[in-house]
This record gives sequence, C-alpha cells and structure tokens, in this order.
Amino acid sequence: MKNSIKVVITTIITFMIPALSLEAQNIKAASGIYLTEQDYKANKLSYALTGNDKMRLNEFLNGKNVTLIYQGKKVVLPKSATYGFRLDNQDFRFFNNTSYKVLDTAGFVLYSYPRLTQQGKGYRPVEQYAYSTNTSAAVLELTIENLWKSYPAQEGFCFALKNYFSDGADLAEYDAFSHRYKIKHVYFQQTQHLTAQAK
Repeated sequence: MKNSIKVVITTIITFMIPALSLEAQNIKAASGIYLTEQDYKANKLSYALTGNDKMRLNEFLNGKNVTLIYQGKKVVLPKSATYGFRLDNQDFRFFNNTSYKVLDTAGFVLYSYPRLTQQGKGYRPVEQYAYSTNTSAAVLELTIENLWKSYPAQEGFCFALKNYFSDGADLAEYDAFSHRYKIKHVYFQQTQHLTAQAK
C-alpha cells in the first residue's frame, strides 16, 4: 500500500507540478539519463539512479540543465545535449528544454506534456499532446494541420484524420478495449492499405 502511494505521488509531481524538482531515490535503475538517441533506442541508461542519487529537471521557466546528484557528486547536463531520461520506468524526451512523456512509438512517436492553462482565477496544468515523425525529428503539437504537413504523401491518412477526428479535440483518444491510441489505428490502417496497393 505504501509503495502504491509513492508511485501516485511521483506521478502527480511529474505531470501536475513540473516546476518542482523531481527526485528519484531507491529506484534501482528504473531511472536515469539517455545521453543520445542511440542510447534511447538501445535502452541504455547513463547515470542510472540508485540509492541516494537524485535528479532535478529544473523545468521552471524552461531551465536549460538537468542536475544530478550521482554517487555523491553533482553532475550538470545541458538538456540541449541530452536526449532524454527515464523516471520510474517511464521514458521522456527533451526538446527545446521541455520534457515530453513518450506514450507510443509505433509508426511515429506520440507524447504528452503539461501546459499551464487558466482555470477560473488561477492556472492549472492540463495535459497536452505532441508527436514527432521519428525519434530524432522535431516535436510538434498534435493537430490535424501539423500531421497533414508531416505526411503530405499519405493522402489517405490525411483525409482519414479529417473524417475520424473532425474537430481535432480527440486526436489523442485512447481505446481501452484495443489498448491502442485511435490515431495509431488510423495511421496503420492507411499504411497497410498503401502496402496492399503496392503489391
């Protein structure tokens, strides 16, 4: 029960209060840094955090560095030269000093990230979605317009986006029954159709 509470608290801090420092303690290699895209693809963590090691993302005002307390020593890594990180077995990618949670990598990469949005008299973080055409491409806001620009040669996919997601609000909708994001279903449906036509 205590472990479940710790996981919930860590998740809330990660997504609801990005300005706070994130600390990974006693996680035993479930957290660490991906220095390069190749490291990420190979699932190779540098500075794998254990024991009293800590990681601070410095996300307030788009801080430019990640600060580690690693084996008793302070290590400062520029986000611009660091691909991403893993926290509690969840991968994140840095792009323009912002961390993006990796949701799905099949076909193209789907991300989520918190954005402060005015709610009444104050602001609260609201989950937003983004994507990149591959693990090294620029991260873009998940919109029909952006997807159309990213995949101009895949007209079937582009037209299907407008048919399935007319208002764009449900582009990141997740289907619990199939355990798949609906946009990925549409993408692969059109990809398979093109492959069949080519034969």
